[in-house]
Amino acid sequence: MKKAKKEPIKNGKIWIVLGLLFAMVNPWYFPESFGEILVYGVPLWAVIIIIASVLLSAFLSYVLKYHWMLEEEEEEAEKKGAK
Repeated sequence: MKKAKKEPIKNGKIWIVLGLLFAMVNPWYFPESFGEILVYGVPLWAVIIIIASVLLSAFLSYVLKYHWMLEEEEEEAEKKGAK
């Protein structure tokens, strides 16, 4: 039996993870010393932001694929069943 999908806006866990990832993308909370630390010539704050951006994209893709309820899918299933 297929698990019913609900809108992700009603899932608190999704909002918490999304908020944390958005906070990681903003450099305002980094101390000044993060600009002095280099990782392969790139400042540490930039590396953290790049990694957070990739994680944010992956998380949004996951939410859209597994938690987003699309009416189109239901309509297509009804059309196939009616034929």
